[in-house]
Amino acid sequence: MRAARILFFSLFLFVMSGFAEEGSRPAVVALKGHLGEAEMIIVQEDLSMIRASGNKTLIVEVDSTSGSLLDVLDVCKKLYEMKVESGIRVIVYIHGNALGPAAIIPFVADERAISLFVSWGDIVSGKGAVLSPNILRSRVRSLISRDDPHLSLLTLIAESMVDESLEIIDDGGWKIFRSDVVHSNKVVSSSGETLVVDHNQMRELQLVSSVMSQEAFYEKYGLSEKQQDKLESESIRSTTLTVSPDVLRERLADKILYNPNGNNLVGRIVIDDMKSGITQSTWVYVKSALDHYKKVKPAFIILELNTPGGEVYAAQRISDALQDFDTQYNIPTVAFIDNWAISAGAMLAYSCRFIGIVKDASMGAAAPVFISGGAMEAAPEKINSALRSDFSNRAGFYNRNPLIAEAMVDKDIILVVRHGEVVKLENEEQIELSGPDPDIVITTKGKLLTLDAKAMLEYGVADFAVMPQRMKEITPEEVKVGRWSGEKTLLFHYPFFSKISGVVVETYKMDWRSSFFAFLASPAVSSLLFLGLMIGFYTELNSPGFGVPGLVALTCLFFIVLSGFSLEASAWLEIILLTAGLTFLAVELLVLPGFGLAGILGIIFTFTGLAGLLLPGIRSVEFDFNTQTLNAAGQAVAERLLWLCGSIIVGVIIMIILSRYVMPKFRMLTYLVLEGEENSSDGYVAGLTPDDLPAVGSEGLVMAPLRPSGKVDIGDEVYDAVSQGDFVDKDVPVVVIAVEGSRLVVEARNEYTEL
Repeated sequence: MRAARILFFSLFLFVMSGFAEEGSRPAVVALKGHLGEAEMIIVQEDLSMIRASGNKTLIVEVDSTSGSLLDVLDVCKKLYEMKVESGIRVIVYIHGNALGPAAIIPFVADERAISLFVSWGDIVSGKGAVLSPNILRSRVRSLISRDDPHLSLLTLIAESMVDESLEIIDDGGWKIFRSDVVHSNKVVSSSGETLVVDHNQMRELQLVSSVMSQEAFYEKYGLSEKQQDKLESESIRSTTLTVSPDVLRERLADKILYNPNGNNLVGRIVIDDMKSGITQSTWVYVKSALDHYKKVKPAFIILELNTPGGEVYAAQRISDALQDFDTQYNIPTVAFIDNWAISAGAMLAYSCRFIGIVKDASMGAAAPVFISGGAMEAAPEKINSALRSDFSNRAGFYNRNPLIAEAMVDKDIILVVRHGEVVKLENEEQIELSGPDPDIVITTKGKLLTLDAKAMLEYGVADFAVMPQRMKEITPEEVKVGRWSGEKTLLFHYPFFSKISGVVVETYKMDWRSSFFAFLASPAVSSLLFLGLMIGFYTELNSPGFGVPGLVALTCLFFIVLSGFSLEASAWLEIILLTAGLTFLAVELLVLPGFGLAGILGIIFTFTGLAGLLLPGIRSVEFDFNTQTLNAAGQAVAERLLWLCGSIIVGVIIMIILSRYVMPKFRMLTYLVLEGEENSSDGYVAGLTPDDLPAVGSEGLVMAPLRPSGKVDIGDEVYDAVSQGDFVDKDVPVVVIAVEGSRLVVEARNEYTEL
């Protein structure tokens, strides 16, 4: 028992000695890279914890050439307060550079140490000082301890690092040059430039306690491996926006869930339309594919892109569907840019959770244009503004930089990478091309942003790239069925995807129904259907009974309705309006005499319903009266409206030709009349020859309105008759002007017309 107590007490002392040793070590803080607002907030939090811990020594390692002057001043103020109020000793170790705002930090130190080669100074970096020199001088001087043995020298150095008008000379010690005094000495810092001190000067002036390597400094102060790792890891500040491999691997593993034992299905949607571009037909294809994958539930979907762009409205609908599919069904989409994702194609890529590229991929150039007078013109600012916002939101949806997305739409945006961040500038004069950390120009004014593969990776637009390599060939049979193993797809040669076993890639191939819907979605096809509806309806009105023209009109109407449903452009409201309109027209034509309220309502309802079906997106149209511009949906509707207007013009011309030249001569040859047998006992005459019909000039009354076909009463007998295109109401006197087969051609009596 006693031995056990001794062992326990020994272990307790060992553990406590470890804690004591760790607590005796200095606390550490790294101020490295760009010292921006976000970085300084983290440092402030670290300093608060160090102050609360009761630690009496703090090592601040500095290696920076840029930062936010005011935020660095706030950190230095906190360090000064910790010295005065908590008695903490501050040791500053300059490892490389303390330039720009970072140059303020050594002034607050109780002890300064440096690495073998350093530069210290140029507090304002000669550009855009946010404080006047006199205020900044005062603030920096206030950080120097009154007990510092080098107080006067440090004050002189601080003023020279702030004020470029001061000239420093070495005249038995560093002094400010005065023109009224004769000097025989060397110039340390000329007027017109702020002071920068090197490691040799710091040693000569005895401003540093030691000059040593980083490893030797860590050893001298007994920093633990954990503390060293902290300082070294924080010193690695990336100047690029590239997605780190570790972060990407975690994101991929978090979102792409697969069966580690094999049998993993992966969907594939291909938009490779280098000739036609993205259209409403593309939307029908993607919508059908997503509906299919909702049922089979693949591990993820590959959206393979090689497109120069296309219709904005169609791309917006596809993008919305891709984002909804990811968030609602937890099935991510990986955009794989196999060469081009230009304009609307860039919008689709931004709507995918991950973006992979090939070596020669390109993405961008998404400024909206429209056709005016046969030429392409830039869209108005209203549309540009809306599309900029749309691109920005889609990029931000998956945490990509929204400014880069906006620059793909707006050629007047100026972007640079400044201290590892994308910055938008007002003019090109603000670009900083000199200094220790110059700007990296992404795009200048007057040029739409288009990124190549290297830039897409550097700016974090693309997540990864797959290099070209030899793969097993996909057989014609596999192409036909749209299924093959993952090793035959380039994406699965990227390290993360290559580890997924038993992959079967299923490329969505439209069945005949989806292909037919895509065919109907074309504006040209919709316009032809509308033209067929017009001609068929007109021709049917000019012939008795119901025949082929009526059947053609109804068929075209059916396909128009079907097209509306395939595009999700129609709702029950359009169908109800169209049905009501056709019902009113039928009642007006077949039941009610004359042309009244039913006919007017029928025309209004019919055309309203047709407009909803033929103009997908009409409900989303917005018009800005200030700028006189339409949104993207409005542009799409306007384009379809042009097609329909062309159809109306062509239809009117055809109807004029038919009424004037064709119908009077070939009326009986062009119709299959669907009528039952007529009985003379019922007042109708059937099977009459031309000799049995009333002669030209015979007069009678209209029994059933001529619209333009109907019935007339001549000599107490009822005959089929047709007008020359005019509508003639019931009980109007008419005269026979021609006999065509067994049918009469009549017109209203002149004396009646004159009344």
